[in-house]
Amino acid sequence: MNNIDLNLYKTFYIVAKCKSFTKAAELLYISQPAVTQAVRKLEEQLNNRLFERTSTGVTLTPAGEVVYYYAETIYNLSDATSTLTEKIKASKIRSIDIGVPTHIGAFYFVRYLKQFNDAYPNVKINIINKKSDEMLKMLQKRELDIVIDTDMDNIDDKTIKTEQILELESCFVGSEKFKNVSLKGTINALDLTKYPLILPGKTTTNRKVIDLYFKRRNIVLNPIIEANSSSISRGIIHQGIGIGWMIKDFVEEDLQNGSLFEIKVDIDPVMIPLSVAYHKKFVSDEVKAFIKILTKKEKI
Repeated sequence: MNNIDLNLYKTFYIVAKCKSFTKAAELLYISQPAVTQAVRKLEEQLNNRLFERTSTGVTLTPAGEVVYYYAETIYNLSDATSTLTEKIKASKIRSIDIGVPTHIGAFYFVRYLKQFNDAYPNVKINIINKKSDEMLKMLQKRELDIVIDTDMDNIDDKTIKTEQILELESCFVGSEKFKNVSLKGTINALDLTKYPLILPGKTTTNRKVIDLYFKRRNIVLNPIIEANSSSISRGIIHQGIGIGWMIKDFVEEDLQNGSLFEIKVDIDPVMIPLSVAYHKKFVSDEVKAFIKILTKKEKI
């Protein structure tokens, strides 16, 4: 069969999905007679009836079931082609899509934007705030150019490269309820376990780092609450539910205004690596420049 009209298959697919010629016409922004004509033309080409009319709409005939399988592939391919076309158009616009958690962006990431903007004032920057796993999936799909986060040591994707930017100091903090604990000075690590603790989830890199520090003292931490969101953990700590572990820069303002109090423990400072992740192959000059700024050793 020559000169296959893919639009006929796309129209057929929408009718089959909607089980209605009327609804298909609405979705396709064409008249119902036009939809009916397209399906009839496809039936003539294939020499088979594709739909049975019922009181509630239409259903596929056995031949229609076979055609539906291929029509779905054609439709998805067409949709992917449209998306690809848009991405190609967008690629001509100089822009960077960056994924960064809110708590990292608030005290760290924004420091570097001005330097990049001064050097590349015409480059558009799109900042996305989502969960770490969601941002990494977006990076793998090339929906993001860069992801900056603390939990990226074990990315199982050879197409993604990570570089450590720096290490962030962390600390234990409590609300007014635990102020008396902070006034004791440095407390024993084992004594800390006597209080209700708020920690990141067990599977996160951050939690594994904390657990390792305490394991060296033969201490197992059993938190009352586990939360992977720093913002949620901070809110819980403010409510006085327990003593929480936080990146120090994230709660620096709270420590300064006296709404939270640092509780010092006799272990070495827990340092959390902050890294940038990006595609090895698909790196624009602008992205390379931004990564270079992020990975400089000197402070800005």
